[in-house]
Amino acid sequence: MIFTIPRPCPELLWREGAYLTPAELSSLLEDCTGHTLEDTTDEDGEQIFYVRTPGGERLEDGYPFEDLETVGDLVGWRIDEALASLDS
Repeated sequence: MIFTIPRPCPELLWREGAYLTPAELSSLLEDCTGHTLEDTTDEDGEQIFYVRTPGGERLEDGYPFEDLETVGDLVGWRIDEALASLDS
């Protein structure tokens, strides 16, 4: 019998500095800010990411992002701020 251990919630993964999948980062970002992450591919078939506003529009800050680390650089402070407010 094989048992699968469920992954911790995205909030815990973020706080520990662990890797988040695109879906996990999108879920956490939405919970904290209302923004979401669009995971798609470009014309060459490479994975790219866009941050979407709560209204569904793509952020215009020169994107798409080529990796999740760069997305984290843009939105990380917003996630940290939202999680800190939960702790107080």
